[in-house]
Amino acid sequence: METIARAAGRPVRYEELTSQAYRAELLAQGRPEAAADSLGAMFALHRAGHSAEVTDGVRRVLGREAADLEPWARRIPATGVWA
Repeated sequence: METIARAAGRPVRYEELTSQAYRAELLAQGRPEAAADSLGAMFALHRAGHSAEVTDGVRRVLGREAADLEPWARRIPATGVWA
């Protein structure tokens, strides 16, 4: 979070949502119920620690090593995505 806050040039805070609140946010954004349910299930697995182990998934899927967050975060503000 600190990396993204520095790159964005503003404070960023983490706010954990309950599964129900997360689902409600997705539905409010117009996501279909099936997508909200699938994303909720995926993040429940993350919260339970099932994705905590470092793997070679990026290399296997993209054919390259994973990139560092810092350079990516420095490039993003220029795109206007965080405006």
